Amino acid sequence: MARTKGRRLLTCHHEGGHALVRWFFGYHTDRAVVQSVAELIAGKRVRDRRGRLVACEGLVTGYDICGWPFGRLKISGSAEDQAECDRVRAVSRDIELINCYAGFYAEAAYARRSVGGCMLAGGGGDMKNSRAILDAWDLPEEERRAVTLAAEARASALVRSPQGAAAIKAIADVLMIRGQASGDRIAALCRKAYGGRECAYGAWVGHWPPTLDQIRAGHIPERRTKVAA
Repeated sequence: MARTKGRRLLTCHHEGGHALVRWFFGYHTDRAVVQSVAELIAGKRVRDRRGRLVACEGLVTGYDICGWPFGRLKISGSAEDQAECDRVRAVSRDIELINCYAGFYAEAAYARRSVGGCMLAGGGGDMKNSRAILDAWDLPEEERRAVTLAAEARASALVRSPQGAAAIKAIADVLMIRGQASGDRIAALCRKAYGGRECAYGAWVGHWPPTLDQIRAGHIPERRTKVAA
């Protein structure tokens, strides 16, 4: 039955999917917010990380995973330095794409719907972001398709994994009752689902790309340290 006043659990799962991706790959979240249907009808808006008021049903805010400009960055230095910068940027690109799709896959898993149906029903902002990121890299069509399919497969593996599903449900339950959850609360819920473990910021860069088996098993990589010369 459609809710006419309260929050939609489907939206709570969607935002829980985004929050999980940020936590799993080591990115801090400020907060997650889900408005009630009554608030939406009344025209209430949500303030994003930059202080702007935006019209949306749900939102997860935090430091950008892949900041603008989304594509490659030209740096001074050697060719090796440029290649490493491109590699690190590609990792952040891939994680942001996983984030773009995770909400849809979390919705689909909860509602037992097709992912395509969830995409058609809403989430235009997520699709717009994914297109902007892919366009910025100006990839050949075959590579663009491969990057997209890999991101979708990783999003699916993450939200459908036992640990990921438990984390999303816990976040969604809090959002359904309270309408928001702080980044610290989200992190605590995710740590509980993953047996007390947590990824350090940047740890995945040295272990990219993850296999689907690693994601399904809840693998948390250790940060690689540089060996002194």
